[in-house]
Amino acid sequence: MASEGLDSVDKGILYLLQKDARNNTTNSIGEQVGVSSSTVANRINKLEEGGVISGYHPTIDFEQTGMGHHLLVIGTVPIDDQEEIVDGLVRVPGVVSVSELLTDNANLSIELVGQNKQEIEKSIGEMSGLGIDIERMDLLKRVRAFPYNHFGEEFTNEDDTG
Repeated sequence: MASEGLDSVDKGILYLLQKDARNNTTNSIGEQVGVSSSTVANRINKLEEGGVISGYHPTIDFEQTGMGHHLLVIGTVPIDDQEEIVDGLVRVPGVVSVSELLTDNANLSIELVGQNKQEIEKSIGEMSGLGIDIERMDLLKRVRAFPYNHFGEEFTNEDDTG
C-alpha cells in the first residue's frame, strides 16, 4: 500500500499509533480522526495486511534494565555481503537494531547494549568476525523517537500538543 493510497483517516491513525499505540484505543482514535471505532479497527487491519504497519515495539530504557552500556556502532561491510552479514547480526548478543545505510563506507548503524565492558567487547568481536569493519562507536546518552508529522498533512486536535 503506497503512500498515495493512504487517505487522511489512515494517516491520522498511523500518527496516533506512533504517538502511543498502547494507550490509544480504536474508540479514542476514531473520535480524533472522525470515524467509528469499527472503521479504525478495519483500517488498522488493512494497514497491517498491506505491510504499512509491520509491528508494535515498546520503547525500552536499557539503563533501567541493567544494561549500563548503550552504544551506536557504525561499521562498513562489503555491499555484496551486506544482507548475509546483517542476517548474522541477529545472533550477536546485545544487538537491538540495525540500519542499513546507502553509502559505500560506514553503511551499517548498529544499536548495541550490554551490562558491562566485557559483554560489549565480546559483541564487537563477534561483529568483526562477521566481516564488519568498525568505523566508530558512540556511547548513547538517550534515544527519543517522535511520531512522523502526519505524513505532511495538517492534523488538528486540541489534545495534540506534538
